[in-house]
Amino acid sequence: MTSIVGSIRDTFQAACITSRAFGKGTAGAAVIFLAQLLSVVSAGARHVHLTGNRLGVFVLLRNRPVQTLLRLCLFLVALCVPALLALAVRYLHIGSAWVQIAGFGISALLMIWLAAGMAIVARQGEVALDIRGLPEGDLYILSSLAQMPGSSSGVLADLRSALLGLPAKSVVASVAADETMAARYEKLGFTRGSGLQVFLQR
Repeated sequence: MTSIVGSIRDTFQAACITSRAFGKGTAGAAVIFLAQLLSVVSAGARHVHLTGNRLGVFVLLRNRPVQTLLRLCLFLVALCVPALLALAVRYLHIGSAWVQIAGFGISALLMIWLAAGMAIVARQGEVALDIRGLPEGDLYILSSLAQMPGSSSGVLADLRSALLGLPAKSVVASVAADETMAARYEKLGFTRGSGLQVFLQR
């Protein structure tokens, strides 16, 4: 039970960090929070790496699209739970119309919140990783590299250690948020690909 609670706390902390880092202000961070939470949840809690001071984060996982898609679907289903409860209330005749309206309304607002956040993230840069043209090898996806604005998290040192621990001939691919981040990736030994994509071969 403790590990489950810890995983949930880590997931929400990771989403808070990335939202603050990429949101460009408090309002922007609030808008993209749910989209960032979706990104972290779809990766899986055990692939979320928080620094010791919990101010920096990155996600590093083996490329397994089916598992990622399943977690993504479960997250979207969770957003629809209020609407599903409203349907149950309607067909079981155990609540008022206001309960149904509230259930559908909450799910609709969550979906709008998610869509708005994803639209903002998409405008900030590339959101999809094109794995074509990458070197051969076991592919790992690196994402959500961020730290709380104004902090010294030590996240880059943690990332270096994680990369060194990968098997030989592994390929790590990512999409930088902007040109500044792309340059930082290059300092870590990554090679520029198309657009803001970067990759590293162990």
